[in-house]
Amino acid sequence: ILLVIVLAFPVFFALVTSTLSFQESYKYPPKLIPGNQFMNNLKDAWERVNIGRLFFNSTLISVVVAIVKTILALLAAFAYTHFKFRGQGLLFSMCMITQMLPLPVRIIPTYQLMATFNWINSYYAQMCTHLVITPYSFYLVVCIAIP
Repeated sequence: ILLVIVLAFPVFFALVTSTLSFQESYKYPPKLIPGNQFMNNLKDAWERVNIGRLFFNSTLISVVVAIVKTILALLAAFAYTHFKFRGQGLLFSMCMITQMLPLPVRIIPTYQLMATFNWINSYYAQMCTHLVITPYSFYLVVCIAIP
Protein backbone atom coordinates (compact mmCIF):
# COMPACT_ATOMS: atom_id res chain seq x y z
CA ILE A 1 0.00 0.00 0.00
CA LEU A 2 2.88 2.33 0.79
CA LEU A 3 4.41 1.62 -2.62
CA VAL A 4 1.12 2.49 -4.36
CA ILE A 5 0.95 5.78 -2.45
CA VAL A 6 4.55 6.62 -3.35
CA LEU A 7 3.99 5.80 -7.02
CA ALA A 8 0.62 7.58 -7.24
CA PHE A 9 1.71 10.79 -5.50
CA PRO A 10 3.41 12.41 -8.54
CA VAL A 11 0.27 11.85 -10.62
CA PHE A 12 -1.90 13.28 -7.84
CA PHE A 13 0.42 16.27 -7.45
CA ALA A 14 0.40 16.94 -11.21
CA LEU A 15 -3.41 16.86 -11.25
CA VAL A 16 -3.65 19.20 -8.25
CA THR A 17 -1.10 21.58 -9.78
CA SER A 18 -3.11 21.69 -13.00
CA THR A 19 -5.99 23.22 -11.03
CA LEU A 20 -3.89 26.01 -9.51
CA SER A 21 -3.02 29.43 -10.89
CA PHE A 22 0.56 30.14 -11.95
CA GLN A 23 1.35 32.01 -8.72
CA GLU A 24 -0.24 29.35 -6.51
CA SER A 25 1.71 26.56 -8.19
CA TYR A 26 5.04 28.12 -7.14
CA LYS A 27 4.14 28.84 -3.52
CA TYR A 28 6.03 27.07 -0.76
CA PRO A 29 4.92 24.80 0.82
CA PRO A 30 3.02 23.37 -2.15
CA LYS A 31 -0.75 23.07 -1.94
CA LEU A 32 -2.23 19.59 -1.98
CA ILE A 33 -5.81 20.81 -2.27
CA PRO A 34 -7.19 21.33 -5.79
CA GLY A 35 -7.82 24.91 -6.90
CA ASN A 36 -10.47 26.36 -9.19
CA GLN A 37 -8.39 27.25 -12.27
CA PHE A 38 -8.60 23.91 -14.10
CA MET A 39 -10.82 25.05 -16.99
CA ASN A 40 -8.81 28.26 -17.49
CA ASN A 41 -5.54 26.31 -17.47
CA LEU A 42 -6.96 23.70 -19.86
CA LYS A 43 -8.16 26.40 -22.28
CA ASP A 44 -4.79 28.16 -22.08
CA ALA A 45 -2.87 24.93 -22.73
CA TRP A 46 -5.18 23.99 -25.62
CA GLU A 47 -4.63 27.37 -27.30
CA ARG A 48 -0.87 27.56 -26.75
CA VAL A 49 0.17 24.03 -27.59
CA ASN A 50 -2.42 22.96 -30.19
CA ILE A 51 -3.24 19.75 -28.37
CA GLY A 52 -5.74 18.74 -31.04
CA ARG A 53 -2.96 18.44 -33.61
CA LEU A 54 -0.82 16.46 -31.15
CA PHE A 55 -3.69 14.02 -30.54
CA PHE A 56 -4.20 13.64 -34.28
CA ASN A 57 -0.49 12.96 -34.88
CA SER A 58 -0.31 10.40 -32.07
CA THR A 59 -3.46 8.63 -33.20
CA LEU A 60 -2.40 8.51 -36.85
CA ILE A 61 1.05 7.13 -36.08
CA SER A 62 -0.26 4.61 -33.53
CA VAL A 63 -3.00 3.25 -35.77
CA VAL A 64 -0.81 2.95 -38.88
CA VAL A 65 2.06 1.34 -36.97
CA ALA A 66 -0.25 -1.11 -35.16
CA ILE A 67 -1.94 -2.24 -38.37
CA VAL A 68 1.20 -2.52 -40.49
CA LYS A 69 3.24 -4.14 -37.72
CA THR A 70 0.54 -6.73 -37.05
CA ILE A 71 0.27 -7.62 -40.74
CA LEU A 72 4.05 -7.90 -41.11
CA ALA A 73 4.34 -9.95 -37.92
CA LEU A 74 1.64 -12.37 -39.05
CA LEU A 75 3.30 -12.84 -42.44
CA ALA A 76 6.70 -13.31 -40.81
CA ALA A 77 5.28 -15.75 -38.27
CA PHE A 78 3.67 -17.82 -41.00
CA ALA A 79 6.84 -17.93 -43.09
CA TYR A 80 9.11 -18.59 -40.12
CA THR A 81 7.01 -21.43 -38.71
CA HIS A 82 5.85 -23.18 -41.89
CA PHE A 83 8.97 -23.00 -44.03
CA LYS A 84 12.38 -24.29 -43.03
CA PHE A 85 15.22 -22.37 -44.63
CA ARG A 86 18.97 -22.06 -44.28
CA GLY A 87 19.96 -19.43 -41.75
CA GLN A 88 16.74 -19.55 -39.77
CA GLY A 89 18.61 -19.67 -36.46
CA LEU A 90 20.99 -16.95 -37.63
CA LEU A 91 18.05 -14.69 -38.52
CA PHE A 92 16.55 -15.15 -35.07
CA SER A 93 19.93 -14.51 -33.39
CA MET A 94 20.58 -11.36 -35.41
CA CYS A 95 17.18 -9.92 -34.55
CA MET A 96 17.72 -10.58 -30.86
CA ILE A 97 21.30 -9.25 -30.89
CA THR A 98 20.21 -5.94 -32.40
CA GLN A 99 17.91 -5.44 -29.42
CA MET A 100 20.81 -5.97 -27.02
CA LEU A 101 22.65 -2.96 -28.40
CA PRO A 102 22.39 0.15 -26.23
CA LEU A 103 19.92 2.76 -27.44
CA PRO A 104 22.54 5.48 -28.19
CA VAL A 105 24.34 3.06 -30.50
CA ARG A 106 21.13 2.65 -32.51
CA ILE A 107 19.96 6.27 -32.43
CA ILE A 108 22.84 7.84 -34.36
CA PRO A 109 22.64 5.55 -37.43
CA THR A 110 18.85 5.87 -37.40
CA TYR A 111 19.09 9.66 -37.42
CA GLN A 112 21.65 9.57 -40.23
CA LEU A 113 19.39 7.30 -42.26
CA MET A 114 16.38 9.56 -41.73
CA ALA A 115 18.46 12.59 -42.71
CA THR A 116 19.57 10.80 -45.89
CA PHE A 117 15.93 10.26 -46.88
CA ASN A 118 14.99 13.85 -45.84
CA TRP A 119 12.51 12.40 -43.36
CA ILE A 120 13.46 14.52 -40.35
CA ASN A 121 10.28 15.79 -38.61
CA SER A 122 7.98 13.68 -40.76
CA TYR A 123 5.40 10.98 -40.24
CA TYR A 124 7.52 8.55 -42.25
CA ALA A 125 10.41 8.81 -39.79
CA GLN A 126 8.17 8.11 -36.81
CA MET A 127 6.38 5.22 -38.45
CA CYS A 128 9.48 3.53 -39.86
CA THR A 129 11.32 3.87 -36.57
CA HIS A 130 8.49 2.10 -34.77
CA LEU A 131 8.08 -0.52 -37.48
CA VAL A 132 11.69 -1.71 -37.35
CA ILE A 133 11.69 -2.28 -33.61
CA THR A 134 11.71 -6.06 -33.66
CA PRO A 135 10.74 -7.42 -30.23
CA TYR A 136 6.98 -7.24 -30.75
CA SER A 137 7.12 -8.61 -34.27
CA PHE A 138 9.71 -11.23 -33.60
CA TYR A 139 8.18 -12.44 -30.37
CA LEU A 140 5.03 -13.09 -32.37
CA VAL A 141 7.15 -14.99 -34.87
CA VAL A 142 8.54 -17.40 -32.31
CA CYS A 143 5.09 -18.35 -31.02
CA ILE A 144 5.23 -21.58 -32.97
CA ALA A 145 2.57 -23.31 -30.87
CA ILE A 146 -0.26 -21.61 -32.77
CA PRO A 147 -1.14 -23.75 -35.82
